Amino acid sequence: MIKKLLQNELIQNIVGFLISLYIKVCFHTSLWYVRNNKSIESHIKKKSKIIVIFWHNRLLMAPFCWEYKNNFKMLISSHRDGRIISSAVSYLGIDTIEGSSNKNKITSAKQIINELNQKNIIGITPDGPRGPNQKIKEGLVSLQKKTNSVIFPLCYSAKFYKQFSSWDKFMFVYPFNKFVAIWGNPIIYDKKKSLSQNILIVQNELDRVTMLSKNLSK
Repeated sequence: MIKKLLQNELIQNIVGFLISLYIKVCFHTSLWYVRNNKSIESHIKKKSKIIVIFWHNRLLMAPFCWEYKNNFKMLISSHRDGRIISSAVSYLGIDTIEGSSNKNKITSAKQIINELNQKNIIGITPDGPRGPNQKIKEGLVSLQKKTNSVIFPLCYSAKFYKQFSSWDKFMFVYPFNKFVAIWGNPIIYDKKKSLSQNILIVQNELDRVTMLSKNLSK
């Protein structure tokens, strides 16, 4: 019954609106620290093509890490849950691109390339929409190579949260909290290395900032 209700576009918009209200309350009642953001600010000024990546389980609060004038557009699954998330972030001023990343490719690649060429920032959950959890997929790095983009890993963590048993170990955060967001170092595709080696570089940097944000948010 609930699943059938959530297929309705009006219901999706209502649920998305309620989610957006909740995460606004979480943000505005909490302490929010952002670290290592100078590098991405430098690349924004240089008008680099930028892809921001963050894990699927931290998707909803990620828009609050973006505090720049440049348009930020998130790649969101066309699945029912993705449409609800798309509705929620729209109330936060974030546009979305319908598609998903998988093992071999990223759908909606043409639209992403067009957005990057217009110097819009693209946000991608590289382990979405269905995992494996916190594993970088080939499609992201192939897209980076094709577009000559700079990848910026990003992770935030919260002091108070509940971790769900979903495939992505979703982090449900609470109001009156402490958040720490860490920007990773910029990653440029290394043509001297193999695709798998470049994937490992991205994986290691996002893993690093994930662990660092966890430690600093305690």
